Amino acid sequence: MILSNFFPLSKIRILATDIDLDAIEKAKQGIYLSRSVKDLPAEYLKKYFVRVGEETYKISDDIKKCVEFRQLNLLRDPYPKRMDLIVCRNVLIYFTEEAKSQIYIDFNRALADDGILFLGSTEQIIGANKYGFKPIYTFFYKKVQSI
Repeated sequence: MILSNFFPLSKIRILATDIDLDAIEKAKQGIYLSRSVKDLPAEYLKKYFVRVGEETYKISDDIKKCVEFRQLNLLRDPYPKRMDLIVCRNVLIYFTEEAKSQIYIDFNRALADDGILFLGSTEQIIGANKYGFKPIYTFFYKKVQSI
């Protein structure tokens, strides 16, 4: 279900971060190959994308207005606050266990009360409760206490 079915796009804010400035610039373009959007329901493809080539689509300006892009180093930079959802997929596998522990603490502090952390399929939090999280579904963790 798309969030805009529940909230108008003007109320949705997405902070998209990466350490790599080139990755951020590419993401800002909002260009997707056909294979990347092939499983998207036709109604969403029509509503939120514009075909710009034989095999490419561009995300709509209405969606782009909801997204702020920012460089973020998970080990050094301050995290944003009161986030409802953090999606961190296939990143933590590159960190040591000690670094992951600090990142989990920082994620907890960045999330709003009852916020959700979504990790990639190769990642899971062992002992999630010590970081103030409770597993609620595969790869989804709910903040249950501030640490």
